[in-house]
Amino acid sequence: MAEETAAAAVACGGVTDPERLTALQRSGLGPRADATMQWFAERVQRWVGVPVALVSLIRADEQVFPGAVGLEGPFGEARRTGLSHSFCQHVVANGGPLIVGDARTDPVLATNLAVPELGVVAYAGMPLTDGSGHVLGALAAIDHEPRAWAPAEIELLRDLATACSTELRLRLARVDAETDRARRDRLELSLRESFERSQLLLEVSRSVGDSTSTEQVRAGLADVAGGVLGADHVALFAVDGDDLRLLVAPGTEGTDTNRAWSALEVDEQAPPWRAVREQRIVFCATRDECDEQFSAAARAFDLQAVVAAPVPDPRGVLGALMLGWSGPREFSPADLLLVNTVAAYTARAFDHVDWVQHRVTVAREMQQAMLTTLPEVPGLELAARYQPADGREYVGGDWYDAFPLPDGGHPGDAVVTVSVGDIIGHELGAAIDMGKVRSMLRQTAWDRAGEPPSAVVHAFETANTGLGLDAAGTAVLARLERRGERGPWSMTWVNAGHPPPVLVDADGRTALLEGHGRLFGLPRGVLEPREDLEVALPAGSTVVLYTDGLVERRGVDLDERTGELCRFLSGHAASDPDALVDAVLAEFGRGAGDDVVVLAVRVTGAGDADPEAGRGPGVTGRVTPVIGGRPAYDL
Repeated sequence: MAEETAAAAVACGGVTDPERLTALQRSGLGPRADATMQWFAERVQRWVGVPVALVSLIRADEQVFPGAVGLEGPFGEARRTGLSHSFCQHVVANGGPLIVGDARTDPVLATNLAVPELGVVAYAGMPLTDGSGHVLGALAAIDHEPRAWAPAEIELLRDLATACSTELRLRLARVDAETDRARRDRLELSLRESFERSQLLLEVSRSVGDSTSTEQVRAGLADVAGGVLGADHVALFAVDGDDLRLLVAPGTEGTDTNRAWSALEVDEQAPPWRAVREQRIVFCATRDECDEQFSAAARAFDLQAVVAAPVPDPRGVLGALMLGWSGPREFSPADLLLVNTVAAYTARAFDHVDWVQHRVTVAREMQQAMLTTLPEVPGLELAARYQPADGREYVGGDWYDAFPLPDGGHPGDAVVTVSVGDIIGHELGAAIDMGKVRSMLRQTAWDRAGEPPSAVVHAFETANTGLGLDAAGTAVLARLERRGERGPWSMTWVNAGHPPPVLVDADGRTALLEGHGRLFGLPRGVLEPREDLEVALPAGSTVVLYTDGLVERRGVDLDERTGELCRFLSGHAASDPDALVDAVLAEFGRGAGDDVVVLAVRVTGAGDADPEAGRGPGVTGRVTPVIGGRPAYDL
């Protein structure tokens, strides 16, 4: 039944959805090999263990492979096939995964030419989507033999497809930003070529053209109209169906002047409407013309000269800019050209405001997509908050993560990995590296579930260098473990140049979990073994992990600031994790010039291993060696 649905969806044209094809075209990806898409294909081949892995993007009449590993022959050289050879088209048509153990026995796929000509027998494909939910293609694992796909393989492929989709969305966001910038640049160039490069034009640009909010547009229009053009009144009208709606008028809201302009009647023969309808500048240069074309409200302002210019937009006309003078005025061609310039810059200002808001929205959505949904773990409560350095961008290089690991086969055991980290840098570039680093750490921790955090970080650093990512930063990676359903919790961690976590017991006593190693991502020549540290976590205790933006301030001693944090946590030991991280961010996040992450883990279940284990962390600690060379944090 699923295969019949897929076939019907393809036949109905789901593959040829115009919006989907437009997004695919904007991505710039095609049959040429792309380094990042190739990286995803290689990870699928290596980690899932298949002979062929593809990043397949479905066009209207063909599929192309910007990422391909193991595809041989002419199709491998061309990196494209017709849809007659495509399983991935069913992923696009259905909008969901396609998992097939043996395509030769499938009633729909058995006749697909990919079976005899490409040797496709077992197939697992996960959808690759853009920010609007359009399925652009599939991340596919292919075997030449029948295969029963393991749940872990499917989950791994799904995670890689999620990361690949994020990369596609970032590309589309960059394309949109570049398109908007190019359009703005073309408008600016056209205006500069049309007018003399005078101080007056520069003043118009400075007052209106670079606005980032509607309030700035209003202020700029007032400055230009009154100061530069010498107009006594300025109003901006927007097309609203069959009417013109007043957007900007002189005077403070609620004043008699503003109310009079709001009552202005603009009929079809008035200059603003004619400027919109005829898409050209319109003016009346005498008192009689103004009296004839406007209502009594306009005559009350004693307007003796009026000029209205259309406010342009790529999709038509947004509205009209109208200037009025109380004295007589003759309009030279240069005067009219200057008013047109102001109208054009007004359009550019609103376009720029829209672009800024769009960029902020995309950035926020991207960062939210990268933030982890904290798991529910019996015996633990987790809460986290993220605050970017730049509230307008809402992207940065800090992260937090938490996820359960396999319990090792002992009934009642629980193992959870948590991490916080900070990529060197800010804004979009750091956020991209952060997403890759966090995903690599998560995958490595899962792959090495039975090994200590130091081994996980070492494996990650090897891949970071070997794959050419070369991301650098700081991180704490911790493994929280409980033996048996009623056993005590303990934490083993490794610190890669990061601020030390704080352990708070139920009575409010605190300890800095010291053990500061080198940053990750440093050159090979300075590498040295990392040490694991260990501490018992009594019931009611809380581990607080954070990034340096929380405690680092210019001109403030770091140790003093960290001490203040410990005292604050001591006073809020009874707060639940959600309330605790909110309080910490409110108290210490104000004025931060860097990204800030706060992650709190509260031990709520299971008793202590012995009566002495609940004595709390105290205020000092030392690192002592234990069996196997791993140090323990002895409280």
